[in-house]
Amino acid sequence: MNIIILAALFMFMVSNSSWHMGVLIVVGIIVVFAVSLILRQESMLYVPCVMAGMQTTSDNPEGYRSPSEKKWNLEFEDVYIKTSDDIMIHAWFIKAGKDKTKTAPTYLFCHANAGNIGLRLPNFAKLVERLEANILAFDYRGYGASEGHPFEEGIIEDALAAWRWLDEAAKAGTIDGKRVFVFGRSLGGAVALALSHELHKQGSALPCGLILENTFASIPMLVNSLFPFLAFEWLKDKFLRLRWLSIDRIPHLEIPLLFISGQQDEVVPCSHSEILHNAAVRSPLRRILRVEDGMHNDTWDKGGENYWKSQDTFIKECSQLRLSGSQAATSCSTSKDINVE
Repeated sequence: MNIIILAALFMFMVSNSSWHMGVLIVVGIIVVFAVSLILRQESMLYVPCVMAGMQTTSDNPEGYRSPSEKKWNLEFEDVYIKTSDDIMIHAWFIKAGKDKTKTAPTYLFCHANAGNIGLRLPNFAKLVERLEANILAFDYRGYGASEGHPFEEGIIEDALAAWRWLDEAAKAGTIDGKRVFVFGRSLGGAVALALSHELHKQGSALPCGLILENTFASIPMLVNSLFPFLAFEWLKDKFLRLRWLSIDRIPHLEIPLLFISGQQDEVVPCSHSEILHNAAVRSPLRRILRVEDGMHNDTWDKGGENYWKSQDTFIKECSQLRLSGSQAATSCSTSKDINVE
């Protein structure tokens, strides 16, 4: 799209000025655009406020403020978690309800880059309804009521702190610690992978499985997709501060993976899910759901019955692997990938 706009500008200016002047103007526009991207890259990736004055969940429109609102009537706990670097992050622990909290699967929900957890309430309600799962949804530092400002290492620590909270809940018997899954959408997929990679390096207990929806392989690779006229390695190495190198992390993970990919994604090309899927060489179980008309933000809605069925099946498969132990995991590692379209 950016190339088309620049080409149109070029044709307009060539027709209304000298050829040399047209080239200079187009080059100038590209330079200004590139400089703007370099200077504003953090604010382009991390967008705590989608609208002015809508920072915290209480600032949201009605229906997006709390799980307990009449529209949702979800049982939940308001949670504040201290990170290892003394940042307080805000979370909701939404319960499966109907006395199922202790035995239900639990999702650690890592949301996308824009807005606070309240904006995901329709998704949370549907997740509880269809999968009967608990959800720990947390706001990254700088988002919602969480302190600090967002950056990669800090957000990874936020996810680790949320994981530790779930670990304590499991030890207390509040949830089933063997059925904890990490769900990540867009940026949240990179967070989920980074969290799992850190747990792997620490030798800690790993999630029962990861569910990654419309996530990217890395920020440098995303730049190549979105801004091909800036796809020069020397330029990215020198000026690109954002990394999120999921493509380097995923080959080390021995965790079941479900990829959900909107085939009409206008932000993260669906090829990124394929790249990550193929790179997950140590995963004992890989599944991929391709939602043909799914775009970046509506894949969960456009996916219909298959969207929920694929997750329900994945939860059952992963739970069986966890219960069966390493022998089942070894036998499953040679199985073929299944694509659900």
